[in-house]
Amino acid sequence: MPGPRARSGALVSVVDDDASVRRALCRLIQQAGFDVQTFASGAEALAGNPTRPAACLVVDVYLGDMTGFELQRLLAERGMNTPTIFITAHDDVATTEAARRARAFAYLHKPIDGNTLLDAISDAVGVPAD
Repeated sequence: MPGPRARSGALVSVVDDDASVRRALCRLIQQAGFDVQTFASGAEALAGNPTRPAACLVVDVYLGDMTGFELQRLLAERGMNTPTIFITAHDDVATTEAARRARAFAYLHKPIDGNTLLDAISDAVGVPAD
């Protein structure tokens, strides 16, 4: 079980079409002291109107309505160049290369190690990990 981290209040957006993954990631990230908002699809994330911008995105590569790479590009077109951690259960050379081209802050394979994810989030938002 990941240990506690310094309370940062940084907002992390999680976008994954699998409800159980969203719940698990939300719980993990909140327990580490981050604020979390979740979205079930790329369209939902694009339509969201947060009261403050996310400091980090955790995005599944294969969403039901678009890829995580497409979502990142569309957000960037809106001026949101947020550090993005891509997660996937279907890793292959082409996807790894796409993540590199997208300048992924991190690229993690499911099942995700909680400490690895929290370390990546901490690095992305500039909060020292414990």
